[in-house]
Amino acid sequence: MIIILSQKIDTDSVYAGDEVFKTYHYPARYRNQIHEGDTFVYYQGNRYDKSQRYYFGTGKIGKIRQEDEENYYAELINVIRFEKKVPIYLPDGGYVEQMGYETVRKSINPPWQSSIRPLSKAAYEYMLSKSGGKEIIESCNADLKKAIQRYYIEKDKNAVLQILKIANQLADLYGLQE
Repeated sequence: MIIILSQKIDTDSVYAGDEVFKTYHYPARYRNQIHEGDTFVYYQGNRYDKSQRYYFGTGKIGKIRQEDEENYYAELINVIRFEKKVPIYLPDGGYVEQMGYETVRKSINPPWQSSIRPLSKAAYEYMLSKSGGKEIIESCNADLKKAIQRYYIEKDKNAVLQILKIANQLADLYGLQE
């Protein structure tokens, strides 16, 4: 599944356990909306300043741990900061999260008040196309080719770890699930 994680980066967050691009702290009410292996997109929202509403990164949900009955922490892995912030607004009007909305929810309008919400594959692909994500994919492909050459031509067994890491990043960028 692909999800949005709301994350304040320009202002303070009430969730002290958040470490941008490392850990996401969330309350128990969201425990059924986030799962290990989910692809996520970071969303920065600000109800008072429209210029502070954008998407700024992607990655995968790693291990989830429960600290107590109310506090959960998700490890964030294979994370990539977008080269360009992606505005929440479409150029011709409407919101990016309205793209393909029928595959993830009933209402056309996103539930902005929800810190964790589902995202369609169409919206995810749009975000990647506007974020410099395609360039990231091309860079990963070039790095993967070099790592494979190191493994086969130079017989470098350590290249396998790099191949695995890059392959996981590509799978996340493509929104693939195991």
